[in-house]
Amino acid sequence: MKLLLSVFFLFMFGMLQGQTAFINRPSKTQSATVLEKGVLQMESTYEIEILGEPDERETEILFPGIMIRYGLGWGVELRFANQYETLKDNLGSVDGFTDMEIGTEIQLFKRNDKKAEVALMSHLFLPTGSDGISNERIGNETLVLVWHEITEKIGIEYNIGYSNFEDDSKKGDFVYSFVTEYEINDLSGVFVETYGYLIELNELEASIDLGFAYQFTDNFELDLAFGTGINHKMLFATIGLSWRIGEEED
Repeated sequence: MKLLLSVFFLFMFGMLQGQTAFINRPSKTQSATVLEKGVLQMESTYEIEILGEPDERETEILFPGIMIRYGLGWGVELRFANQYETLKDNLGSVDGFTDMEIGTEIQLFKRNDKKAEVALMSHLFLPTGSDGISNERIGNETLVLVWHEITEKIGIEYNIGYSNFEDDSKKGDFVYSFVTEYEINDLSGVFVETYGYLIELNELEASIDLGFAYQFTDNFELDLAFGTGINHKMLFATIGLSWRIGEEED
């Protein structure tokens, strides 16, 4: 299955030379820019995350991670996501597909000069995943997404929201992220990002990462990021590819 997905992505890359530019895709923060009507964007990631002390270490690998976005017009886009996940600890490992995510992003505000944008994103998690991987219950994450251009080379983007799974014994989590992006030139940029969760609205788990993004063409982009926990033991690295089909207005 992973081989078939990889072949599919390489095939799509071969089709997509010379389309339109798009915003960098930082590692955790979701973009406030809603795709225009008829535009299809695909994102694929490889991510590894290592949690805990060496004697109690847990490793999570996501490959491939897939996000598909499609612009319906009227400031609305549809979103679909799924990953193939491998979990390892001192007792063994388990792998399989995660729960399916379906959702939408709706534009709430956009300045005419595109220097500020606000959107609302909501994802529904369906318990379709493999045994040992699935949460086995329905979940939801809803975020407010905000983008500001500070200068021609510096922009900030942040998300705030709430995530919860169908479980009467849990309050859910407050979710946040904040990223600052700096454009080195027309093809590349760097970013630094902090993100985290207020678990069950009580315990803060905060992390930070930094990364680099490079556009090979106007519609095909690579980004790399490395991060660590601020108040918990965690290391992660991710490689992402993003590409589009369709025309965006200038």
